[in-house]
Amino acid sequence: MKLTWAKHTQGYTTKLAWTMLLSVGNKSIDDEHKKLISLVNDVERANRTKQVGDLFHVLKRLEALALTHFDNEERFADLVGHPFEEHHLEHQYILEEIRNMKNELVTPDKGWSESAAEYNYNLLSEWVIVHIRVDDMQLKAKLETYPYDFTLPDIPKYRATGQLNTDRDNAFRRITR
Repeated sequence: MKLTWAKHTQGYTTKLAWTMLLSVGNKSIDDEHKKLISLVNDVERANRTKQVGDLFHVLKRLEALALTHFDNEERFADLVGHPFEEHHLEHQYILEEIRNMKNELVTPDKGWSESAAEYNYNLLSEWVIVHIRVDDMQLKAKLETYPYDFTLPDIPKYRATGQLNTDRDNAFRRITR
């Protein structure tokens, strides 16, 4: 697969960069994607500089942003009538992977091995691009029927449990339909 996002080489590493080719047609989602890409780059930078404490905190920020982003994305999908069950499972998978990466760093003075660092960075960098270019692009046609700066109605969100809230879902459907 030919990759069409911007990559900037810095020594032996590759820095990911958001471009308009990654736009899904909504400012809120695009802004969150930019932050996710930045945090994936921060994971690589913290690992390369052997700053284990920084790496752990970056992974915590990545997990928190991913939770918020996935919640918003699922709400947008609900709003535009896009089926999201499979995509939701992918969200759960990457959250579990990020948690596993954090758990590997429980010893504050020891980082990942070189092979684990390479594997984890490759997993995150491939995930973030595939997440945007493949998974989220499925929403683009529907999102583009709304103004680019369209935001979600002020309704309760999915929570960090990663579980869907049926009462919230039903209320959301009543509000948006």
